[in-house]
Amino acid sequence: MWASIDTLLLFLSIKDEIDTRPFLEAAFSVGKDLFVPRVEGNELAFYRPPSPAGPWRRGPFGIREPDPAAFPQAAVFSRANLPALPALPTASGPPVLVLVPGLAFDREGRRLGRGGGYYDRFLSKPGGAAGGKRGMYALGLCMECQLVERVPAERGDQNMNGVLTEKGLLIFGDSHYTVGHGTN
Repeated sequence: MWASIDTLLLFLSIKDEIDTRPFLEAAFSVGKDLFVPRVEGNELAFYRPPSPAGPWRRGPFGIREPDPAAFPQAAVFSRANLPALPALPTASGPPVLVLVPGLAFDREGRRLGRGGGYYDRFLSKPGGAAGGKRGMYALGLCMECQLVERVPAERGDQNMNGVLTEKGLLIFGDSHYTVGHGTN
């Protein structure tokens, strides 16, 4: 999947999350289009960092995000401009991969976030990642111990297309196939 990804939307991890620095560095080293989120009001907007070192600042929740002084251009990816995203190719894979943080995920694609709803709002845009339209594919990124039997779901919660852990990749859909895991 990594080879077919042209664009990566990547969160900057905090101490209790799986480290996203290797993804950040790998995306830069192979020339992928990389964007990281910043909280803007009630929404997420994703900005292209000039280097793996940022510059970053601490956002409203103490999470690293792009420093607004260093990113004078408008956000490239936000709910407002999702219609400009490319269509999802049928054979070559998704051009835009969204790696999504969470406290827990289950094997049906449900995600327990931190309660702000930022990723749910971003992904809920008509034709967002869960629908597989507009070229977006949402993968929860977590440690294996964060995969649980069942995550409670509320109205507006957006399911992931898959979950990636240090032990492998689970892809959800009609067939519920797995890559790298022994069970569903």
